[in-house]
Amino acid sequence: MKDVSKKQFHAVTVLVSDKDVVPERKATNKERARIYGLYKRATFGKLHGPYDSQDKDIEDRPRSRPNAMKVEARAKYDAWEKCQDMSQQEAMNEYVKLAYDTVGQQVKMTLKSTA
Repeated sequence: MKDVSKKQFHAVTVLVSDKDVVPERKATNKERARIYGLYKRATFGKLHGPYDSQDKDIEDRPRSRPNAMKVEARAKYDAWEKCQDMSQQEAMNEYVKLAYDTVGQQVKMTLKSTA
């Protein structure tokens, strides 16, 4: 797959978050966590420094990993952290690929209409 544009990425994120869109198959918990981490990396940037000009809201980042009692927060933190070493472009590309693997043809149509 060639690199997706920011416009295409945004259109796919809107599609994925639309509650009326029926995916071709249900994403596993691991895939849902991965798509969350990819989204955070692509839109907000790295979880940990050193930061660059594309990273947003740096002061609002979690300072440490949430404790084990905060299961959802910890899972989200871990998913974002796993994408730490990716570039923004790599995160956008992988997000769209994973969205296509679960949502299906609607992603392909969205990519074509926003090319």
